[in-house]
Amino acid sequence: MEGWMDKYADIAARFGYDVQRDRQAAALLNTLLTGPPSEDLLTSIISDRTVLCVGAGPSLAYHYDAIHSAGAVVIAADSATVSLLKYGIIPDIVVSDLDGPPGSLMEMAHRMVPFVVHAHGDNIQRLHMISHLPVCAGTAQTEPVGNVQNWGGFTDGDRAVFLASHFGARNIVLCGMDLDGPANTWSVSPDVKLRKMAVAAKLLEWLSSISASRMYTISSPLRGFEQIGADAIVSV
Repeated sequence: MEGWMDKYADIAARFGYDVQRDRQAAALLNTLLTGPPSEDLLTSIISDRTVLCVGAGPSLAYHYDAIHSAGAVVIAADSATVSLLKYGIIPDIVVSDLDGPPGSLMEMAHRMVPFVVHAHGDNIQRLHMISHLPVCAGTAQTEPVGNVQNWGGFTDGDRAVFLASHFGARNIVLCGMDLDGPANTWSVSPDVKLRKMAVAAKLLEWLSSISASRMYTISSPLRGFEQIGADAIVSV
């Protein structure tokens, strides 16, 4: 997406990421994908809909009933699948770099939930897991390559929002996206996770300034996102 590569260059410098290794990951994911990204499918799910982008933050525990009753599209960020499954909520799409709890991710695959899998230098060894995902599109944080696209975003949570915006969601609502902490971690230290969440917050504020989607949050306050109560989801 326009402007993303400048954002990525700053992120890579800040966290010390190896850009060439990120490119290698994207190239590998491209070879592993069995077909082009399911853009028609993603469009049919997201376009002109209200989309709930669900993270694994602690505030999610207060919003299951609202998510159940909203009648909206649900895009889950990786480890949020654990809590959603516990409460009987099956998302419409899972956004993941495959570092979340394998059990819940494989349960989503068993239920034929489409995945949008992200390649980066630190998950090269996990990319082969996509052989277990019947419906899968691929993304990277470097330049697109073959069937691997770049729709923007850094963490699983903010990538879900970038995805919803790219495919034309009418409204986007953040749920369980507690980007000001505390950190719910699976694969990195709490300190690194908090730093990533701070970057994700800034990226979402940038996205809100250029997206055609209307942005709301029932989670952390963010510039460019209207703060609403969970009971207001049905009316956005």
